[in-house]
Amino acid sequence: MALVVIWGSYYISNKFALSVFGVVFNGVFIRTFVLFLMLFLGAINKRNSELLRVKHIFVRLVLIGLLGFALDITAFLGFKYSTASKGAVLLRTDVLFSTLISAFLGQVPGIIDIVSMILMLLGVALVSGSDNLLKFGYGDVFFLLSAFFISLNAFVIRSVQEDKRNPGSDFVIAFYNNFFTLVFFSLFSINSLKLELISNSQSIGVNIATAGLVVGSVCQYLIYVVYYKNLRIFPVWLVRTSLLFMPVYVLLVMSFFGESVNTRQLTGVLIILFGAFLLTISNQFLRNKKQR
Repeated sequence: MALVVIWGSYYISNKFALSVFGVVFNGVFIRTFVLFLMLFLGAINKRNSELLRVKHIFVRLVLIGLLGFALDITAFLGFKYSTASKGAVLLRTDVLFSTLISAFLGQVPGIIDIVSMILMLLGVALVSGSDNLLKFGYGDVFFLLSAFFISLNAFVIRSVQEDKRNPGSDFVIAFYNNFFTLVFFSLFSINSLKLELISNSQSIGVNIATAGLVVGSVCQYLIYVVYYKNLRIFPVWLVRTSLLFMPVYVLLVMSFFGESVNTRQLTGVLIILFGAFLLTISNQFLRNKKQR
């Protein structure tokens, strides 16, 4: 449940931060904060030397950072143009995209998987408020793109964790994930970065947007720590299943801040969660069957 609260709080805090600050400033601030925090804690724990052990995995670490940038900027744009509640739900379609990517890699989905994907697509349409799957708001499209990048990044991260020549530690993967995400945020806005940093810095103060920046930064660091640790300790299906409760947490919290959710969208939430649950259980059943 700690991961659910941390990740959900990350989405909520970003929504408040982006109500005032720009997307690039938000990304650069969070990643810079996490960069120095990781270096500081790494020095205390005497782990910074691990950052030099990147033989055979460096290119994939850069790719992880590139995908980290892609999933971040699309999620931030989603929060800019939509609500935190819808974001928390639509971003959970990463389970759907994970199955599609697995199918592309040769793992053909079964009947339950296909039914689950159809259910989730229906749920996405209901949550977005669209009458069909061809009509989405800007925020909805960005959320779905972010979910795709999250799924793709998970496969690359796992390949680094399981590399036979040089398996990357969680600390190394998290550091370079954050570092290269910061690099790509800076390159993306190289022409306007200085101006945006100066103009947005003037809005920093004792207000809810600044609190969102700080809380979002802390939550981003904690996501690295708790999520990677959970993947090491618990089965992947259990971690992913627990995250299905995150939209419920976000919906409850944001309801106190005036975000309204209608009956149709609540129905979509339930359908997406049920579809994601079926996909997760189906995948776990197949893994257990292969191990016997």
